[in-house]
Amino acid sequence: MAKVLLYNIKEDYDIEKFEKLADDQNVGIIRVEKDSIDQRIGYLLGFDGFEKSDEKLPDDPSLDFPFILFVGFDRDHLFDFLDLMRENDLAIQHKAGETENNVKWTLRELLTENDKEARTMGLIHRINGLVARAKDLKEAHGEDPRLKELIDEMQAYFDDSSLFELEVAQKYYLKLADEIIRVEESYK
Repeated sequence: MAKVLLYNIKEDYDIEKFEKLADDQNVGIIRVEKDSIDQRIGYLLGFDGFEKSDEKLPDDPSLDFPFILFVGFDRDHLFDFLDLMRENDLAIQHKAGETENNVKWTLRELLTENDKEARTMGLIHRINGLVARAKDLKEAHGEDPRLKELIDEMQAYFDDSSLFELEVAQKYYLKLADEIIRVEESYK
């Protein structure tokens, strides 16, 4: 049976609506709160070989977001369920699927990694938006050498994923934003 692990669901979330949707789709629900953040995922899911941990690290306010973990879904069922969640205004931004690796992690470790990935993907999306603006500027006004050089440098950096660091990508984003503004201002 497919299950979801729900963490830190806020009061404004329509949990009754979600419970009905899950029941209609034959999806079990495991709810956990902040007091379970230092437990292994395998333990929270009731998997054999995982025991309760007494470790309790200090609270981390950066992990105070709702999260859903999908367990035992096949690909089609997962996508159908995600579509139904969106259609019913029940989407949860932070989400992951259970893996052989992440069941060994604590919930804190999974939330930390998931949040980092979400921030990274958001940054990449914003960078891609700026690159599209640069392309539009190039088509409208010709190529700006400084902007081209920066985009080439960024492309080389992003081509080697072993080098990726969020802080470096953020600096590139800010540099690119500044260069776009400089070029746009030069044509006003």
